[in-house]
Amino acid sequence: MRKKITYEYSSAGLRKNILMNAKSLRLPEAWAKQIADRVVKNIDKWIADKELITEDDLRKQIVKELKVLEPNLAFAYRNHDKII
Repeated sequence: MRKKITYEYSSAGLRKNILMNAKSLRLPEAWAKQIADRVVKNIDKWIADKELITEDDLRKQIVKELKVLEPNLAFAYRNHDKII
């Protein structure tokens, strides 16, 4: 029997992750908080009517939201596990 792997979305976790990436880019704290709050709000709204989403779909949607506000942050978020 195959083990089912699930990912649990957390608004607080997403906000923390965005702020961490913003800090690494040295974005102003107030701007980073605005970005994080707006992205979390939009992602929460996007998720609301979905029964099941993949982690990849979620990541793509987050990057899409970030690109509108701060393209460099979107790049950092998308590649956070690849940057050395």
